[in-house]
Amino acid sequence: MNARFCNQLQTMTVAERVELLMIGVAAGIGWLAWPLFSSVFPLWQVVLGLSALLLAQSLVRDVTSLLRQRSAPGGPRREAQCVCLESSVGSAGIVAAAVLTIVASSIRVSIGRWGCAMAIAGILLLGFAIKDLVISWNPLGLRRERG
Repeated sequence: MNARFCNQLQTMTVAERVELLMIGVAAGIGWLAWPLFSSVFPLWQVVLGLSALLLAQSLVRDVTSLLRQRSAPGGPRREAQCVCLESSVGSAGIVAAAVLTIVASSIRVSIGRWGCAMAIAGILLLGFAIKDLVISWNPLGLRRERG
């Protein structure tokens, strides 16, 4: 294994390790539940579902962070002029799904069992990868904020 990768694994928090485990569990559930759904979906529905999954992941992470802060001794609160990249991507996906319902509502996508599991794992891993990135507007830029 790569030394940098090993170092990153060692610096991960317990919450991050649990989140990676849950991503694997969610992909497995998607693989197991696939026969319960149609294998052909409208494109807008796929985009909407994956965007909602990304936003749900962000919400769960935010709620657990707030609960952790609540139980910890209170320090000064920080305010920043920024928005979470993960929420921005998820919201843009919701808007894209709305546009697709109007513009390309007849486009259908065939998704197999492994495709479903990989889509779930991929979107959740994307959310995990960008969880600490924020878009700031004063000054304008993209930066990492450990939360």
